[in-house]
Amino acid sequence: MFSPDTSLRASATTLRRNPRRRQRTYSDESGTSQPKAKRQRAGLRNGTFEDPSAANHDADGTLQLNGSAHREQRDASSETRDLPVRAAKKGGERGRDGDGSVTLTRNERYAATKLPALPDRIRNNHARESLRGSIYSDTSYGLAFTHSHALVWPYRSTISSPETFSFTLPTPSKNASDPLPLGSLVQASASAAEPGLVIVMPMTGKITYWESVSSAAAMDLIRQQRHGIEGSVGGLLSGETVVQMVSIEPAGFVLRFSSGRIALLSTRDAQRRPAISVQTLRNRGAANGGGGLFGGLKIVFGGGGWRRDVAVVRAGAPSRRAEREFVVATESGIFQIWNVHRGGHYDLRGEADGRQDMMAAMKRAHRKMSSKSEDDLELLDFAFFSHKPSDDDDSSSGDSGNRKLLVLVALQDKTHSSYALLEIVITEYVATVGQVHPIHCYTTKAGPGSVWRPRVLLPEPAHTAFVVFERAVVVSTIAKTPNSPDQQLLADSMNLPEPFEDVVDFREGIDIEIVGCGQEDGRVLDASRAEEVQPPRRRAKDPGCILLVRGGGVLRLSAFEPSLDLKFGRPETVTAKSKIEQAIFFGNDPHNLLNFSGRPEIQFSLEEVEEAALEISREVLSSQSAYLPTVTPSQEQHLKRRSTVLQDLALHLKKTYLPLSRGTKWELLWDAEKMAAARAIWKRYDLHLKQQGSEQTRTLMGDLVEMLHEKFKTVPIEDEGEIDPVRFWFIRDVGRLENIVPWAHNTIAENYKEGQKDLLSMVTLVNQANDVSLGALETAFRFRQENAAVYGLEKEPLKDGVLRGSFEGLPEFWTSTLPIVNTTKMLVDLARELAVRFLEQPSTKEGAPDPDTITKIQRENVRQVEICCQSYIERYSWCLAQDDEEMQNEGAQLRAAHLAVRSVQIGKLVNLGMVDAGVDLAEKYRDMPTLVQLLGGEINDMLLRTAEHGIDEDEVDELRGRLPNLIERFEGYFEKFGDEWARALYKQQIKSAQFSSLLDDNEEHQTYLTRFLRSNPGYSKLSWINDVCGENDLATASNTILGQAFIREKNLWNKKVTLSIGKLAKLAVEGTHPGTRLEEKKTKGIDKELRLVNIQEKLYDLIIPAAHNAIDEKAGVQLAIAKFGSVMVKDKPALSSVLESGLNALIARECLGANRLIDVLTLMDHHYQLEKSSDMLGQEFFHAFEALELIEHITKAQKKLLQKLIWRRCMIRDDWTVINDTQLKDDKAVEQSTGDTALFTTLKAGYKTGFWDDRSSCRPMRPSDILGAGCAPTELRERFPEDMCDAIALDHSREDDQLQRYISKGRLDDWFTGIVDAAKNSVLDDAERETAIAQEKLELEKSIGGTVTVTNGHAEVDEEGDVEMGGTT
Repeated sequence: MFSPDTSLRASATTLRRNPRRRQRTYSDESGTSQPKAKRQRAGLRNGTFEDPSAANHDADGTLQLNGSAHREQRDASSETRDLPVRAAKKGGERGRDGDGSVTLTRNERYAATKLPALPDRIRNNHARESLRGSIYSDTSYGLAFTHSHALVWPYRSTISSPETFSFTLPTPSKNASDPLPLGSLVQASASAAEPGLVIVMPMTGKITYWESVSSAAAMDLIRQQRHGIEGSVGGLLSGETVVQMVSIEPAGFVLRFSSGRIALLSTRDAQRRPAISVQTLRNRGAANGGGGLFGGLKIVFGGGGWRRDVAVVRAGAPSRRAEREFVVATESGIFQIWNVHRGGHYDLRGEADGRQDMMAAMKRAHRKMSSKSEDDLELLDFAFFSHKPSDDDDSSSGDSGNRKLLVLVALQDKTHSSYALLEIVITEYVATVGQVHPIHCYTTKAGPGSVWRPRVLLPEPAHTAFVVFERAVVVSTIAKTPNSPDQQLLADSMNLPEPFEDVVDFREGIDIEIVGCGQEDGRVLDASRAEEVQPPRRRAKDPGCILLVRGGGVLRLSAFEPSLDLKFGRPETVTAKSKIEQAIFFGNDPHNLLNFSGRPEIQFSLEEVEEAALEISREVLSSQSAYLPTVTPSQEQHLKRRSTVLQDLALHLKKTYLPLSRGTKWELLWDAEKMAAARAIWKRYDLHLKQQGSEQTRTLMGDLVEMLHEKFKTVPIEDEGEIDPVRFWFIRDVGRLENIVPWAHNTIAENYKEGQKDLLSMVTLVNQANDVSLGALETAFRFRQENAAVYGLEKEPLKDGVLRGSFEGLPEFWTSTLPIVNTTKMLVDLARELAVRFLEQPSTKEGAPDPDTITKIQRENVRQVEICCQSYIERYSWCLAQDDEEMQNEGAQLRAAHLAVRSVQIGKLVNLGMVDAGVDLAEKYRDMPTLVQLLGGEINDMLLRTAEHGIDEDEVDELRGRLPNLIERFEGYFEKFGDEWARALYKQQIKSAQFSSLLDDNEEHQTYLTRFLRSNPGYSKLSWINDVCGENDLATASNTILGQAFIREKNLWNKKVTLSIGKLAKLAVEGTHPGTRLEEKKTKGIDKELRLVNIQEKLYDLIIPAAHNAIDEKAGVQLAIAKFGSVMVKDKPALSSVLESGLNALIARECLGANRLIDVLTLMDHHYQLEKSSDMLGQEFFHAFEALELIEHITKAQKKLLQKLIWRRCMIRDDWTVINDTQLKDDKAVEQSTGDTALFTTLKAGYKTGFWDDRSSCRPMRPSDILGAGCAPTELRERFPEDMCDAIALDHSREDDQLQRYISKGRLDDWFTGIVDAAKNSVLDDAERETAIAQEKLELEKSIGGTVTVTNGHAEVDEEGDVEMGGTT
């Protein structure tokens, strides 16, 4: 087995191969010089290597097993690029800028780059050959192994295919499933510029050592039999393999076996000559006693075995020239400290058990794991703090032999693992846990079959640790935050802020894995002098780790110096903004290996995501993002890049995070709209500058930016070179785009005020203003329509970019601010007026506008009208959705204004010769009245034009060719728009009195016409004609015209005629289809209306003579009031007003209605001295009762009230105190005085016609029974307005007082009974007399055989021999 003296030399191997051959001594071999050319290679000497005592072997020369190969190995000689005789080029020593690397991601704390240099064999490893490797920053070389080859290359080279040392392994693996070789670069010997190489075959234990990789590659190239210094571990147990190789130079290497054994490998003998020796380490009676952790031969032969839970071996920093210390750690948390001398001497310095402290620290860091036991704890890896602990570190004790480690531990769960980095100080017997750094950003559990063991890298100056997992790297801040009172308070409350941590992982779905890693120390600054302390070898600016990724190349992950919040001592944290920025600025490259979709462990609240998204969007708009350049040669490319970033932002947010709030989505969309609009404006502006050529004149955009108030822009600083205000605006102020759109018009107005009034200047400015307005608004609306779904607004109802749904919770839209709406409308009008002016008076004189510019303005006016409509619609829709009443009023006003403005703007496109475009716009916005006006007008004009004499035949042919298309389009609108088009067309025909065209020319569209006419009662006069002539529907026609007569007809004569026609139509329908009882009731209703009309006509005939001599209708009313309204309504102002209103309507031949007719009949004065030819004279109150009986829709209470009012006014018409004074009057005189009263006349008329019988609801009423009628305002509210009820009730009270006086003073109650009887008797007497006269007439006619006429009770014979009889007929 192994012993300290075991040594296998190369000579033994040589003699066994050829015993006759002279044995080479070590002195010969070591003294053999390399070719001179190799000695003269200075490229790798200059700043590449260092003094061995100062060397810092990244990753301690460690290589971890990486699984077994699963594909066939191909002939390595055909795949290897062997350039062993040339040194690396100086280009590999260039700085980070321009070194050919590709940035994969970057933020405030770290950056990940892909280095260009990679051997072709690794890059072209399409068969996915198994690979293991390591990176050595101290030599700037990378080392990689396959089963058959070793590859060494300068990984910092700027050449994508660097010069690579490649050679076939002396004893390649037999099977693809075998573990990959282990190896390490060795410090360069005095006779070689390149480092040496040691290779250990894990299963066989074969060891090969080359002093220089160049000599090894050269020997492989010429296929010499000798491959270097060879040896073997020897004595491997069954199934035992070498699993780890750690460089502890200058003392050699440490080998760790799968059984847990630890061995020391030396490549030099005591005289420093190349030689291989291996010895197993065992405890030689350390203070801990008992043979220690691993034991030696006694343990082997005693069967006790070795500890199989050894997790990792790590080497400490060189302490003396010939000594090196390393620490062995088990998975359970036990540490052993070994010290090794380069001569092979070693000793166990101590052993410490940190399990309990580590477990307690993990439970504090991960409270959810409090139920776990020490058996669940696993130590994965650790790294040494290369610097000495500081004075304020409680866990340090200066030079007392303490070692400070950063230990990676894990607590395993069923589905995930909880990781933490523990700062542990170990002495000979004690392991003390200091600060704990829990890892929250990564909890992925190693997959089944995974052989990669997580690594901890802590490059100088040790402010950041890198934890390398199989497919991810955790970046964690280790540097302590400065002590401060605030921090002490937080510590006391156990609320210390956690350090920065983040994870960089690879995208899913790509076959890559980390197969090797190494660390790069950063440059250290002397805090006292604030200047760089130069290290003895080349270092990167920032510390980092280098990853060798199979399928991905070589990646560098650099950590920047943490910036601290000095007030709270708080390190930077991972923010939503940082993660989103990385995704959108780096994650869209399909060749980027990194994952930017986020990890489940790193979660942000919706508020954080929204705030970050808006902040990023604003920074992009203002070019203040750290990832965007401020100045570029091409402003167009700069704007395009920013637009792309905003779109990527939206896509990433939609894909990765929960749905954002509606308001945030809209704000992000608006920002993207502004950027797209800015691009459009810049393109037009840039084109204008190109067209100007060398004649650089003032531009509207330049004037606009200059005139814009400082609060609406960022003022450029000329002293800092910001001398182009327009470009500067596009760089900084795109987010304020809504401010420049109104100034496209305002700039023209300001220039006009300053005297720039000539047509050429105005046309030029208007042309450029159109570019700004259209570029901004047209682009924004189109972008919104096309990209709403990208921002998660696919469900928003958009039409032409205008929201047609709810505006709830949304701020003001930038595309429709009030200044934009107003100035856009004014710019449309101004542009049209200028174009029309030039088209009407074209000029080719010098200084006249360019016709092409006029044509451009002419054609753009259509698009301007469209964006004007869009802004109006958006603005008023948003205003109407607000809760503020003032905003709602503004919205209503804007909506009305929009309809008017749209009609005018579209209609005036005719003046520009853009009829077709106007028709298209009217059709798009479904502006049917304008569409009828434009298309109908165009057709009529063409018809008139073709009928003109002297017109050119070619023009006639053109018109005739176009006319059928227009007519076809006109007719097609019935099918396309239906009733909407028909209504607009028919309204226009009615408005222009084209009744013949309306009723006679619509046979093909009869259904539309009928529906239109029947939809509006106002068209009933035309509708019933269409019902008769077009539809042949008498029933509907009668109902239509009767509806007009009953409800809407106001003229008395028209109503009478309409009722008559309706009755005839109704009778005609009943003649063919016998009606129901309901139809009979309708017919009776017609008769009642006709009787009311007849009463009003009689009243009109009575009143109108008084107004014959009036100069106008108003004067006629005054004359009628003077004659008929001076007695009954005297001292009754309210009733006087009622009477005046009724007489005014009566004289105007308006239909009064039953109620107003009753008022006039009962309130007017009676003049019996008028001619007796009027049927109305003396019968006013009886006709009032008739009108009351004809009312159909009236409540009983109202009918009772009206009946009492009629009786009261009838009774107070005459002075009953005078009538009651019968002194010195005979019966005839008394009878005469009572017979002339209105009461008697009304009663007699009723009895004579049978009106007072049971068929009528009206009855004679005693005077005392009608007292108080209508004296309460509440009784009048059904008929009169509220403000008139009190006044009318007061006048009714005056009537009531008058009646009461007649009852009490004139005994009206007593007279009433006698007058009723007298009226009845008078009717009987008249009937008897009429009967007698009739009998007499009949007898005379028989006697004379002729006709007898009765006049005043006497019979007389007329000139033809007929007899005339006098008397009443």
